[in-house]
Amino acid sequence: MKFNRLIALLFGVSSPLYALDQTTLNWLSQNLDVNYTLLDSKPSTCPKAQQKCYYSELSFSVATENTKANQDFAIFFSQLMPIYHVEGDTFTITHINGDIHKITPTSKFTGFSSTPTTVRFYTKDSQITRSEFMPNYVVTDAQLQLTPQIILSTQPQLDNDTGLELQPYLMPFDTLNQLQTSSKDKTPWMGSEYLHQHQVRPTLDAATGLIPKPKQLTVLSDKRLNLAAGINLQLSGVSADAIAMAQQRLNTLGVKSTKDGLKVNVAVKPNKQSSPHYHLTVAENNISIQANNSAAAFYGLQSLAGLLDISDLSIPMVEIVDAPRYDFRGLHVDVARNFRSKAFILQTIEQMAAYKLNKLHLHLADDEGWRLAIDGLDELTSVGAYRCFDLTETRCLLPQLGAGNDKNSHINGFYSAADYIEILRYANAHHIEVLPSLDMPGHSRAAIIAMEARYKKLMAQGKQADAEQYRLIEPADQTRYRSIQHYNDNTLNVCIKNTYTFIDKVLSEVKALHDRAGVPLQTYHIGADETAGAWLQSPACKKLRSSVKDFTSFNGYFIERIAKLLDKKGIQVAGWSDGLSDVRAANMPAKVQSNAWATLSENGHAVAHRFANQGWQVVLSSPDVTYFDFPYQSHPQERGNHWASRAIESKKIFEFMPDNLPAHAEIWTNTNNHTYVANDGDSSLNQGVKFFGVQGHLWSEMLRSDTQAQYMLYPRLLALAERAWHHAEWELPYQAGRIYNQSSGYFTAKLKAQREADWQRFVAILGFQEIPKLAQANIAFRIPTVAATTLHLGKLDAFTAIPGFVIEAQKADGQWLPFSPSLRTVRVLRAREPITGRVGRAMPLQQSYSPLESLTLRPTKAR
Repeated sequence: MKFNRLIALLFGVSSPLYALDQTTLNWLSQNLDVNYTLLDSKPSTCPKAQQKCYYSELSFSVATENTKANQDFAIFFSQLMPIYHVEGDTFTITHINGDIHKITPTSKFTGFSSTPTTVRFYTKDSQITRSEFMPNYVVTDAQLQLTPQIILSTQPQLDNDTGLELQPYLMPFDTLNQLQTSSKDKTPWMGSEYLHQHQVRPTLDAATGLIPKPKQLTVLSDKRLNLAAGINLQLSGVSADAIAMAQQRLNTLGVKSTKDGLKVNVAVKPNKQSSPHYHLTVAENNISIQANNSAAAFYGLQSLAGLLDISDLSIPMVEIVDAPRYDFRGLHVDVARNFRSKAFILQTIEQMAAYKLNKLHLHLADDEGWRLAIDGLDELTSVGAYRCFDLTETRCLLPQLGAGNDKNSHINGFYSAADYIEILRYANAHHIEVLPSLDMPGHSRAAIIAMEARYKKLMAQGKQADAEQYRLIEPADQTRYRSIQHYNDNTLNVCIKNTYTFIDKVLSEVKALHDRAGVPLQTYHIGADETAGAWLQSPACKKLRSSVKDFTSFNGYFIERIAKLLDKKGIQVAGWSDGLSDVRAANMPAKVQSNAWATLSENGHAVAHRFANQGWQVVLSSPDVTYFDFPYQSHPQERGNHWASRAIESKKIFEFMPDNLPAHAEIWTNTNNHTYVANDGDSSLNQGVKFFGVQGHLWSEMLRSDTQAQYMLYPRLLALAERAWHHAEWELPYQAGRIYNQSSGYFTAKLKAQREADWQRFVAILGFQEIPKLAQANIAFRIPTVAATTLHLGKLDAFTAIPGFVIEAQKADGQWLPFSPSLRTVRVLRAREPITGRVGRAMPLQQSYSPLESLTLRPTKAR
């Protein structure tokens, strides 16, 4: 009786004005089945004379038949690319802000039933990888009086075998019209057959060495030294604290520090060289490390850990002379879009240090979240660190990026002062510098909304002066703009006094946290990117423009002013290259760090060269090779973004030649898999100019858990460390003025052969020596997919690009067996990591390059 009454309430009310009650709304959230289908990524025609569009469908159904409908509901969902045209007259879809859209029924809506009710629509921009289709749709009443609920069918699930995320609301992708962005896009479907044809098969069972590769390594004996009895460190010229974390890593790997252990002599003797240099000798019953500073001694011990085979605790007898390629060997971690736990950051610091990376760029604030507690500005975290369903944004920010309605979700949160101090000290103990970033003036929506909440609270208390002190908007500014992430209110007004009062307060508090930690703030990254369209109708900006001599741009004015503020505090300024393009170098401090992030296939080399030529510290941040939020392979089941690269495998990062950016036109293609030309004729590096370093980037828009973040980070982090630390002999030397394309021929067959031999060394160490260490540390690294094909006489051939994994085959009856070339009726292949037993993504055995994967396992709806 109660169930029938609910159905009558929901569907059987004659008046369309009837308001839902909470019980009915809850029922709807539990029983409404939502399916999203990307119908066509390259339609032949687009509505409203749009040259390019993407065609999709949402369908809704319930298991119960009905004849009448309630029209009082609204569904809110995240759609990364705004919808510009809706077909039919059953539903209206409205873009709210950012990626938030609202679906409401019209008077033509006839009710939900077991027959799906659909709405089809078009977007102007591409949304092509499955992870770009966000979960957690929210249903509520039209008047927003009830407690909103997440629609159960739109919640993500975890695969029982792999632990990877499933999206039961998103229909399968099985055609190239769901992989390619246009008719010009030649992105391949990287199934098992494609991988077999294009991936390099590992050939070595083992290799002597470590990651990153040292400058010089000499094998002294074919014998190995066993460290099972432990080691006894003998220190000279270096404190125990300076090498404690390297010693702790050895302990964790099984090499204990004991009084009766093998003596390891660690001696530091400073010399004129400022960058770390060390000399490691492993001989029979004799290990010594000579270093020029404490960081070098630390790296020498990390190399000892790197040489270790954890299966028997032995190391090869070698002599190593080593020093880093770049002073800046960094990793950028975005904790703003989706929060990363403190435990994740601490573990990431450990792994960075293990592979000799030394800069952690923490992206602590953006449009979707503010993640650092600032004394005296509580709203930055009490409001700005959370996303939930509150359209007034007095409790939290809008639920962008599929956040849902749970403030306790792990995508939300912040670091307290104590947390941040702990992170700083832990990084410092690992010889890693933390570069904080609170992105401004664009990407500042979390700060703006939080300070508006503060303003309203204090105004209600009658404290007008206090309320206005840190307010970040100008009420008279009528500018209409849309950021690249489709926000209309995410940019600080750079022309009002409050903005600089706020920034000075924040910078002072961040500096104070570093001082309390005993780790002085050396470099601060202001962001300063993507501010197009703001301030055009601001009265304050019109006044500023007329009063500033030699005015160039508002963004340039802002950056120059903040750079001077930082300089007065003794802090070096850093920023993204597009924002720094707006400044006048003469108005900037002598030392400036520029992260050059233009894609190489779109003249990215020219951007990096220009900043380096003006004497700035250029950190290479090329998205097409250093952005770890892009997929490993162009396949719908691989997580990631798509705008700069469709596939970034560890091998691509390994192949990076950072000192010769234009040369990649010979070996890589652009985002649409077309060849391109890199002309260095009018953008050459000046003689003697060098880059400052290389940085990897883990952006988090599509990473809703620490596990997903680890999947994207490892093992690519090790390839990044290889290129940041070691200059390979096969890298093509830079020569100014050359024009590169895929037929220019500068990268010779000899260099290619050297590179492939070096890759075989690297991947053998990765698979047999380092993957087991990552497994022991409980890191959810990506397990490679299986490359496979059917040979003559029906025999199968299969391998993984990284060795050391067990390949398994699924028979037609669903049974998993160890792979054998003689198996028949094989449906699907996967790899298993032997230490933990974790399995990777299963991939159907294909007979051709066809993308159709009808055997792909599809999630079952949860109820």
